[in-house]
Amino acid sequence: MKFNCAKDVILEAVMTTSKAASSKSTIAALEGVLMELDNNILSITGYNLEIGIRTEITVENGENGSTVINAKMLSDIIRKMPSGVLNFDIGENNMATIVNGASELSVMCMRADEYPPVPQASVENGFTMPQKTLKSMITQTKYACAVTDTKPALTGCLFDVSENVLNVVAVDGIRIALRRETLTYEDTKFIVPARTLDELVHLLSDENEKNITISIEKNQISFEIGSYTMISRLINGEFMEYKKHLECTDTVYAEIKCREIMEVLDRSMLFINEKNKSPIRCEFNGDLLTVNCSTALGKVNDKIAIKYNGEPITIGFNAKFLLDAFKASDTDTVKLIFTGSAVSPVIITPMEGREFTFLLLPMRLK
Repeated sequence: MKFNCAKDVILEAVMTTSKAASSKSTIAALEGVLMELDNNILSITGYNLEIGIRTEITVENGENGSTVINAKMLSDIIRKMPSGVLNFDIGENNMATIVNGASELSVMCMRADEYPPVPQASVENGFTMPQKTLKSMITQTKYACAVTDTKPALTGCLFDVSENVLNVVAVDGIRIALRRETLTYEDTKFIVPARTLDELVHLLSDENEKNITISIEKNQISFEIGSYTMISRLINGEFMEYKKHLECTDTVYAEIKCREIMEVLDRSMLFINEKNKSPIRCEFNGDLLTVNCSTALGKVNDKIAIKYNGEPITIGFNAKFLLDAFKASDTDTVKLIFTGSAVSPVIITPMEGREFTFLLLPMRLK
């Protein structure tokens, strides 16, 4: 197997696919990337039995063949080679030689048949949407995924298509994050692991005109993003019934400027850590929100102007969880809706509509 390729082209392809390679595995081939050359089209795949990323690039002077090379080693070698065209020569002795000018490096390879088969999802069972929209939906919800696997279904985001609306939902038992978008597709539900979404976000564009095709088949999902294809296992299990918890009337609410409250919460977290935990105390009274917190490290007392139409109320919150919700809001001003007493959930929505809905349980104050 031989080919020539510009350094920047193959470096991007190898580094991106390497994100799906195992950092440590009992199957050595999974720590590598699979390279398959056919008629000057080089396919590069990284896979760890959970997530796979594949791409194709055009090379020159190719001689067909296939091999597996350790992903980290290959990335490091290409990165440190001089700029320009790199010449690859993979011999029958399982040695890959990479040359550019006076620089020549060789690295051991593995046989392609040692690489586990990578599953595929049919593109016929899918839908297309703007990459920018999906990226926004993920970043506005994934923060609320559970980090422990006591309930595996909650360690990912639920994609719930119902009545031509796509709902992306995350729940961790303390908070719910929901983002909605119109989507013409048949009703379906599936749960995508949070780690998959972490990697997917890095591949998604912020440009409105670029689309992504999402295909589902049995327990697999694939994402077609430009020249890249990402595949992942789906999570089996029952997701929490979330809709009933988000039903509320916005009779009593506060209008809060996101930037101002985020700065206040950021300051309050200076005195909170694993050894010094404490809820923040939020006092809503007329047009003023007072936030204070005290730990062994210090204390903070902050005030910001708001618009509040209810009776005075004092509620305790986990500062980080509340900050996460305001960061995800991605708007200037939101409604913080009160659903009952000081121990009842609060719900954050846009000023108009329900494009996103975030629910957070308060903490009891001493």
